[in-house]
Amino acid sequence: MSVLPAPYADQPDLVLIPGFMCDERLWQCVLPALQSMGRVHCMPAHQHDSIEACAAAVAEKIPDNAVVIGFSLGGYVARHLAAHWPQKVQRLFLLNSSARATTGEEIARAQQQLRALEVYPYRGQTRTALLRALHPQRPDPRWIDCMLAMSVDLGITTFRQQMSIVRADGHTELAALRCPVHIIASADDQMRSLQEAERMAAAASGSTLDVLADCGHMSVFEQPEQVIHLLQYHLTTLPAGKL
Repeated sequence: MSVLPAPYADQPDLVLIPGFMCDERLWQCVLPALQSMGRVHCMPAHQHDSIEACAAAVAEKIPDNAVVIGFSLGGYVARHLAAHWPQKVQRLFLLNSSARATTGEEIARAQQQLRALEVYPYRGQTRTALLRALHPQRPDPRWIDCMLAMSVDLGITTFRQQMSIVRADGHTELAALRCPVHIIASADDQMRSLQEAERMAAAASGSTLDVLADCGHMSVFEQPEQVIHLLQYHLTTLPAGKL
């Protein structure tokens, strides 16, 4: 985990939890602005095979009363963190995430990919998978290369661990949260639907939902200015703490 100091002592701790097969490079487009907003804690890639274990690992590393920002898979971890370690989270941002459970079809597909690793060498995520993470009409080659590099560098052990994660339904957890919850979704996300974001917003009392137009799943790559604008807006317009 890396910790980047805040410009002013009274600024909040910002905890960044990455998505599937992502590391600190995920935040490269938003990191300079985030550093001006608070003390940034970049969590490393998930090294466990369950949401519960991933959340427990984050809880051990971060201070109390932090602003927690979870992207995609990291949103599942962030939500579980807020539910079971409420003292750690003063405010929760869920970017391009969901609270729905893993389906049987998804489990079977993951198991098929894991079996394939016994036969074929691991070379990172496939181009097909990476293309689904970006806007369907404008998949920027820079971000394909970056996502591929992250998945290659993180390696086969991390891939196996993260592919083995089975997500439980989290809407009950969301309903029980007492910290402000802000949901950011993308209109052209091919991996997480607007309906999933709307269900989260309906479950979390008093939450906000913002939808980025003309943006795929990788919002922090594709629309970093808009993501930062929303983070700043919600951090300065809604009081922190429990609802």
